[in-house]
Amino acid sequence: MEKISQDKLWAIYETLPDNLKDIIFSEDTADAIWNICKLHNIDKPSSIAKIVGRVLMGLLPPKMLIETLQDELTLNEDISKKVGMEIEHFIFNSVKNELDVLYEEGENTKKGKTEIEKESASQKKSDTYRESVE
Repeated sequence: MEKISQDKLWAIYETLPDNLKDIIFSEDTADAIWNICKLHNIDKPSSIAKIVGRVLMGLLPPKMLIETLQDELTLNEDISKKVGMEIEHFIFNSVKNELDVLYEEGENTKKGKTEIEKESASQKKSDTYRESVE
């Protein structure tokens, strides 16, 4: 993943909902990462914390977590899946709604305004089979 400047990271952080801001620096999050690493004999908790942070900040879609663990930490597929499931359970589930909104908005901006406008225009078309009620 590309390197992002600290200033840009803080700017992104400032735009996040409060629940996401809280969980990024939460002691519970740090403990969960530490315990997951200990359970799976992974000696890179700071690397996992960076990956988790990218997801929480909207920089890495949650669906890419397992693949990223494999690629960046050279973990085998089985361990990556287990670690990913535990991160999902112990960290992401508590902010699932916020992550859904964060990544849904990201998908909408990728679509582009014209596609979104077309979708909303097609939804606003009137039903020609019904008469208006006055």
